[in-house]
Amino acid sequence: MMDRPLENKFLTGSLLAAYARTAVPIITVMGMSGLLTVTDALFLGRFAGPEALAAVTLLFPVYMIFVALATLVASGMSSLLARRLGARDIGGARAVFAGAHGLALAVTLVLVALVLALGGPLTRLFAGAGGDIAEQALVYLRIVGFAAPVMFLLSVETDALRNEGRAPLMAGLSLLVSLLNIGLDALFVAGMGLGVAGSAWGTVLAQGAALGLLAIFRLRAATPLPLKALAEGGLCRGWGAILALGAPQSLNFLGISLVSAAIVASVGRTGGADYADTLSAYGIVTRMMTFTVLPLVGLVQAMQTITGTNFGAGDHRRTDASLRLALVLALIYGITVQAGLSLGATGLGRLFVSDAAVVAEVGQILPVMVALFLLTGPLMILGGYFQAVGDVPRAAVLGLAKPYLFSLPLVFAFSGLWGVRGIWWASPAAEAGLLALTLVVLACAARRRPARWGVFLA
Repeated sequence: MMDRPLENKFLTGSLLAAYARTAVPIITVMGMSGLLTVTDALFLGRFAGPEALAAVTLLFPVYMIFVALATLVASGMSSLLARRLGARDIGGARAVFAGAHGLALAVTLVLVALVLALGGPLTRLFAGAGGDIAEQALVYLRIVGFAAPVMFLLSVETDALRNEGRAPLMAGLSLLVSLLNIGLDALFVAGMGLGVAGSAWGTVLAQGAALGLLAIFRLRAATPLPLKALAEGGLCRGWGAILALGAPQSLNFLGISLVSAAIVASVGRTGGADYADTLSAYGIVTRMMTFTVLPLVGLVQAMQTITGTNFGAGDHRRTDASLRLALVLALIYGITVQAGLSLGATGLGRLFVSDAAVVAEVGQILPVMVALFLLTGPLMILGGYFQAVGDVPRAAVLGLAKPYLFSLPLVFAFSGLWGVRGIWWASPAAEAGLLALTLVVLACAARRRPARWGVFLA
């Protein structure tokens, strides 16, 4: 009697149930990461003051460069590692694994050298006349910068876990880092009054604890990538392939960094005497928007898995239904979040700080920046759809256009025309620009293949 093939649950049954099974765990992990950014800002604003919050916000563009470079290494390794493990080439997989660790260490050594050489001038340049803000920013940068190897190695290790099929362990570690970081923030910032240094040390120690647990796992568990593979594989192998494959995903984070740097620079140029208050308020708004966007990232990832599986199976009706459901869920979520953030902006500001000037700035900035948030989710879904069905050019256009084509030039243009208030209107304007571009992309796709609106195939 022949064995029956395993049923793929993405291909049958309720799509809503499939989304619940797939998206909820991802959104839970992403939501905890978003909650961490919110609580970190809350502790800083409440217990260290608006200037501490402004100092950390000042370095957000620099931190996103760290994230972009860590993603460059980890995602490049992931692409190679998946293929090696899929082909059961354990030796090749270990070589890629070791090379990624070597590349991560090499990149972080360069970053540490740059922090030593340029940290002081960089923070003073960003802070402008805010001397105390510059000093606090430098303290934060030095701690996070010198501990960059921990962040990079943890990024490599967690991506390796995913490729080994250990997603529950990866999710558990992510939750551990977030919860431990929140607890350490409470201890160091609220309890011990260490300010930005406490926030930085909370991040570093939480990541270090997770990396230590992973080292124990690789020493003791039965895994194709044990700790000894680092010595066997060679730390300097395969760097070129890793960099080439990791570049596309890294560009998204680099775009976020550049847009944030443009906003910080524009606030410094046009903010005047209210610079510190405006920067603190922008830091609060950034964290709230990060918290609300991360669940959409989880929904996009679930949509890609479900839609891509059905597309590969040739079930176009179910592929279309999956896309429609994701678009509807994203739109409902976006409308709800936009309404909540717009109507509750001032009250949300009071959760973070008691300074009336900063609260007033949050009340002015947040409703403007989320003015078209209802479009964010559906546009992310459409970009993710093209990636899921293997349409790389359209996925790249829709994925990279917002930061590079719209947000970056609009921040400078609007701040030049209307001052600091114009900066915040760049966000909804960029969303509108991406909507127009998406409609053009869909129209072109509809002309070149038999699909309604360029995406619905059945």
